[in-house]
Amino acid sequence: MQRRVVLADRAERLRKELAEIDAEVARLEAAEVVIGQFIEAEGNGQADDPAVVQELERVTTTPGAGGMLLVPHREPDMDESALRDQQHPGIGPRQPCDL
Repeated sequence: MQRRVVLADRAERLRKELAEIDAEVARLEAAEVVIGQFIEAEGNGQADDPAVVQELERVTTTPGAGGMLLVPHREPDMDESALRDQQHPGIGPRQPCDL
């Protein structure tokens, strides 16, 4: 029974890790497409087009772009106030809560 619990915990950790890897792969694929479009636009002399610049800016400065941390490393005495609003998935902006 103990072995089953250990394996179930490990399986859950691996599922979470796989989901994180899948998300990073998707971000990298999207970034590759945008960079490819930017390189093509640059070759055509359209790299200064505001729409191209805006799209490149959007995909390179959003949370998670370029391998940035989506959630900061945990430190002693850290609570949820260290998280930005967009780091609270599914609940919208932070609301006070009673603990």
